[in-house]
Amino acid sequence: MTRILGINGSIRPKSSADRALQFAFRALESAGAQCESFEIGSLPILDGRPDEQYPAAVSAFRAACAAADAFVITVPSYHGAMPGGLKNALDFIDLPHAGGKPFALIGIAGGDAEPGVTDVARVMRHIGGVAAVPDVVISRGGEHWGPGDQPTNASVKIAIAKVAEDLVAMAKLRAAGQLPQP
Repeated sequence: MTRILGINGSIRPKSSADRALQFAFRALESAGAQCESFEIGSLPILDGRPDEQYPAAVSAFRAACAAADAFVITVPSYHGAMPGGLKNALDFIDLPHAGGKPFALIGIAGGDAEPGVTDVARVMRHIGGVAAVPDVVISRGGEHWGPGDQPTNASVKIAIAKVAEDLVAMAKLRAAGQLPQP
């Protein structure tokens, strides 16, 4: 079974990014994936100390990333960029954890969601991830998502379902050796 690791770029429970991740999980599970998430709020600040001096959360995050077949990352945007906690989390992983693995990004923000998505795409490509599916960018999230557990905009629902289906297909191609390796 395809294993998808979800990374919520917001550490606030029930945030719009958290609700988007849970909605994406339902779509991914419908497409045949097994989903799990990692709470990045448990990670310390990356400060360059030797790996063995970091708390167990770091090795758990790296192990979860290494075990995943693909990633879905929900990205809030703050002040025109991805949040610092998400960047910090991504800085803990590298080619052995993400190399050659497809990823999907779902940006959601009260204003413009695109800058945060662009930031995360750049970082994921830099560490060897494969941007295999279109991004879902939900700007003015209050208008397109609302306070509930699913989007109020039907086009957003369709986009997330399509990205979920395509991400699972790409992960299966990778498992079959049909994607280039970094």
